Amino acid sequence: MNIILVHGILGFRSRFGIDYFRGVAQHFREKQLQVFVPELDPTQGIEFRGTQLQDQIQAAFQAGDLDRNQKTHIIAHSLGGLDSRYILSPANLRPIQFRVRSLTTIATPHGGAPIADVLNDPAKLLPFPHLPFFSVPNPLEPALNALGISLNGMRDLTTLACKAFSEKYVDSPSVAYFSSAGSGRAGFPQTSAAFLLFHQYILAATGQANDGMVPVASAQWGTFDPSTWPGDHGELIGYNLDNLLSPPAFGFLAKYDQIVDRVAAL
Repeated sequence: MNIILVHGILGFRSRFGIDYFRGVAQHFREKQLQVFVPELDPTQGIEFRGTQLQDQIQAAFQAGDLDRNQKTHIIAHSLGGLDSRYILSPANLRPIQFRVRSLTTIATPHGGAPIADVLNDPAKLLPFPHLPFFSVPNPLEPALNALGISLNGMRDLTTLACKAFSEKYVDSPSVAYFSSAGSGRAGFPQTSAAFLLFHQYILAATGQANDGMVPVASAQWGTFDPSTWPGDHGELIGYNLDNLLSPPAFGFLAKYDQIVDRVAAL
């Protein structure tokens, strides 16, 4: 079985010995699975990243890093799930040359990310004066643009952008789609400190359980696993941002094993 792990926004394959999906590739390889981890632009939008993803997957097949004789399954986190839907959609004008049997998304904001809405339009914070966000347009945008750092990825995660994306890039009938969501930690605090303010905003704005970035309802696509993962957005890929040396409190690798078990019979 081929497994492709697709990282999200601000993500990477590996940096300074740290894998984006903490220990997942090695865990799968120990189970004799063929694993490929692409490297996508961390800040660009879906079509840009999707083109990179498609090219890298096809190059991996041609190089033998993926086995043409094995079924291929994608597991994608956050924005990576939308990149993957893009390359698999029949609306993509450059259809992928190798068949992918399934896509499983983890905390992908299919219905949009409220935090992206706020970053794109800070006026949305006006009903929530008790939350201490910086509520003026991003003063760093000209500097970011000058450095070649795009805000396209963030803008592609807004509610309106995700709605338009789903209307255009419909699912492939030959691919099985699955999804999972994070609902935050079982106790207090509900997320690491890095995501706690975001978690509070999403809860106030939507009333939904969330992982500090994505509401549970937004993460649902295809066949949804109702057993949400009890962690925040970083813990779903193995990182407790309050203490990087300590893994999440729940067995996140067992969750990835469940994904593989679910798609193995396809």
